[in-house]
Parts: sequence; structure tokens; C-alpha cells
Amino acid sequence: MQCVCINVGTHFKKAVKETIERIQDWYILNCNGDWEHSYGYSIATLDNLGWTIRIDLNETSLDNLNYKRDFQNPDHEHDWFFIKTKNKVLDIACGPENLKQVFEIFLDEIIPTYSDNDFFYDIYLPLKGHHLDIWIPAKAILINEETVKLVEIPTVEYEEIKVKDISKIGFDEKDLERLKLNFKVGDELKVTIQDIDTGLVLTTRDKK
Repeated sequence: MQCVCINVGTHFKKAVKETIERIQDWYILNCNGDWEHSYGYSIATLDNLGWTIRIDLNETSLDNLNYKRDFQNPDHEHDWFFIKTKNKVLDIACGPENLKQVFEIFLDEIIPTYSDNDFFYDIYLPLKGHHLDIWIPAKAILINEETVKLVEIPTVEYEEIKVKDISKIGFDEKDLERLKLNFKVGDELKVTIQDIDTGLVLTTRDKK
């Protein structure tokens, strides 16, 4: 058996980490308590030397994506990739050293260029002024894999708020009117997920 040792430099490791973190961000942005039970992405190896990637686009801002791109280096047999959408899935195959390249095509070209601005993400915004963590619903469009832009903040309805632990809720609609929202339409926010009493929601940290 042949053993191949590779010395990975600091710069390369940093670049790979950043790409992986960005893929994590896109996954988190689409998790809402339901999506992740049916969709996601997978990475596997090919028996003819390379990688295959499957990214589910259902119920994301890329739901209607129609995309195809391929590349083959004529001077290097294993320097290649093929990217195509089919049935709301982005199918990617690539050479053994093209994995980072195809992920960056997804992150830097496909997401910012082809995301549907008519697709709204439900995001919950934190209110200030109460000892409990309280969130209200809003609508946002995708900017990149970790950032959304607020496009609608509906009038706060008491029955639509979210709290981390519903058993500790101890305020009424009048209390809700006195709480402060530090966000406005047009704000661009980095998102995260919050596990609350009723499941996962997409939210953002409060402004400082």
C-alpha cells in the first residue's frame, strides 16, 4: 500500500476553513425546523477520481435555478468540473483538486447572481426591554450565504411572537407595545438559528 504525505500550509488551511464555514452558513440560513428534515446537501467521492456534490434547492431562494457550467483543462485530465441543475437539485461533479473551486462558484456566483428576490425568508427579530428573549416575525430576501435584507416588518401581533420558553411567558399585549425593535426595512443582517419552545427559527443578534 502506498502512503502519500501532504504538508498543508497555513494559508491553504485558512482558505479551506473559510469555504467550509460559508457552506455551513448557507445550510443554517435555510434551516427552519422543516426544511432540514427533507433537504440539505451531500458530498461523496467518485470511483474514477473526483468528487460529487448534491445541493437541494427546494424551498430556498434558488428554487427556480436553471444553471449549467462545465470545464475541462486540456493539459490536465483530472482538472475538471461539471455543474447542472435538475429537478431542483444542483448536481456537481469535479476533479480531485476542484472541490474548493466548485463550492466557490456556488457561493460567489450562483447565490448572489441567481437568488430569487421574490423568495422571502421568515426571520424573527429580537425585541428589547424585557427580561425574556422575545422575537417577532419579519420577511427578508437573501444577500449571500449568511446575510439577508429585511423587506417587511409586519405590525406586531401578540399571537405571532416567539419566546425561548413559553412556560415563562408573563406579559400581555400592552407590555408588547412598550418593547423596542432595533431594526428597520432595508437593514442587512447576519442570521443564526435559535432553538425555542416550538422548534427552530431563523433569527439575528440584536444590534449593539
